[in-house]
Amino acid sequence: MLSIKEKALLSGFLVSILISFAGFSGKCDRISDKVLRFHVIANSDKEEDQTLKLKVRDRVLNSCKTVFESAQNLEDAKKNAQLNIPLIAREAEDEIKNNGYNYKVDVKLVKMHFNTRYYNTVTLPAGQYFAVRVTIGSGNGRNWWCVMFPPMCLPAAQEQTELEDVLNHDEMDIVTGAQTYEFKFKAIEIFEDVRTWFKSIFSIIGI
Repeated sequence: MLSIKEKALLSGFLVSILISFAGFSGKCDRISDKVLRFHVIANSDKEEDQTLKLKVRDRVLNSCKTVFESAQNLEDAKKNAQLNIPLIAREAEDEIKNNGYNYKVDVKLVKMHFNTRYYNTVTLPAGQYFAVRVTIGSGNGRNWWCVMFPPMCLPAAQEQTELEDVLNHDEMDIVTGAQTYEFKFKAIEIFEDVRTWFKSIFSIIGI
C-alpha cells in the first residue's frame, strides 16, 4: 500500500504529465490551424492506378503554382482553394483522359483527420486539418499527401523555410523535432483517433 505522501507525489506527477500533454496538444492544434494539406486518393492499389495518381498529382501541382502566392494565412489559402476547385477538377480529369481512363474525379475542400505524417525534415502531428482532397474513381487506393499551404508541395519549395513563415518558434520546434517528441506524437495520434471515434458515434446517435 502506498503511503499518503507517496500517493500525493504520484498524483502530482500524473497531474504534471497531463498538464504537459495538454500544452503540447494545444500547440499541435495550432499547427493544424495554420496548414492546408493536399490529398490525392487513387482508384485502387493496382500499379497502373497508383501511377495515374502520381500523374494527376503532378498535373494539379503544376497548374496550382500561382494559386497560393497571395495567401497570407490558412483562411486566405482556403478561399483560394475553394475558388480553384473547378480548375483542379478540370486538370485532373484531363490528365486521366490523356492516360486512357474514364474515372470520375471528386475534388473537395474538407476538414479531415490525418495521423502523424513525416515529410522529409518535417513531422506534422496527428489532428484535424483542412485539405484539398482529390478522389480518383472509387478512391479505394493508397493516398498521397503533402502541404499545399505553405507551398511545400512545389519542387522549388523548401519545407522548413516555408513553414517558418506561418509557424512560431515553439511550433517549428515541434515539427522539426521528430525524435524529441516521438512519444508525444504517438500519444496525440491515439488521442485524435479516440476523439474521431467519439465524434462518429455522436453523429450516428444524433448528439
